[in-house]
Amino acid sequence: MELQKIEKLEVCGDHQKGEDEEKPGTAKEKSELLAKTGKDNEPDYRTLDRPTENIYETAVVPSTEKTREVQRGIRIYRTMSIILFVLTVILAAAVIALCASKGQIRSTCLNEENQEKDPSDVCSVQLCNELYPALVPQKKDTGCHRCGQGWLQFENWCFLLSDVRETWSRSREQCRKWGADLAVIDNQQVQAFLTEKGSLVYWIGLSRSTGGEWTWINQTVLADSYWAPGADGENCGCLMGKQSPGSNWGSAPCMYYTAYICQKMV
Repeated sequence: MELQKIEKLEVCGDHQKGEDEEKPGTAKEKSELLAKTGKDNEPDYRTLDRPTENIYETAVVPSTEKTREVQRGIRIYRTMSIILFVLTVILAAAVIALCASKGQIRSTCLNEENQEKDPSDVCSVQLCNELYPALVPQKKDTGCHRCGQGWLQFENWCFLLSDVRETWSRSREQCRKWGADLAVIDNQQVQAFLTEKGSLVYWIGLSRSTGGEWTWINQTVLADSYWAPGADGENCGCLMGKQSPGSNWGSAPCMYYTAYICQKMV
């Protein structure tokens, strides 16, 4: 009996030993692997700092220097875009204001509103000059001029382009005080010169009686003309500066106020 018991123990011991040898993850092998590699063969796990911790939130890759430069460039680009947009809006507003101002400056009191009223009430000289100031004031200097200060010489003529406004008859009276008269435009050269130099609407020495023919102040009948289309319906003629010299004449009731051009011999 004792012999059989000993044999059973040996068989059990050998069987247990074999099972232990067949298992690859024994403590002895772990110790040897740890001694060789310095690592345990078990997988690494990070312990959560708190039960509700989001491991995806905490595992964010920090921004690199290149990423920061890109972000900084984007911010600069957006800022410059906003600045350029604001400047564009300001420039557009300035251009619109300038165009409106230019149109107003070029205007005169040649309006047809309230014709029943006294023209002096509708458009006085003071009101006209306040509403439509001169585009370019006359240059003042102390030099010697054959025609006189403020006058322009062209060929054998002297011209004065006023920057104040009067009726057609009062404009002529003022020209006569200076030894001149309203301008007579009898050739293309004078027409082109006055168109280039002028920047307002000016009375010229051209008029007619109601329904009559156009004549100059020197009693010559109008020959060559430079009317704008449909602009000869009133009784006193005017020239519109900075327009096409081939078609920049207009007409208006003679009691209206506008600038004027005087002419005299050199």
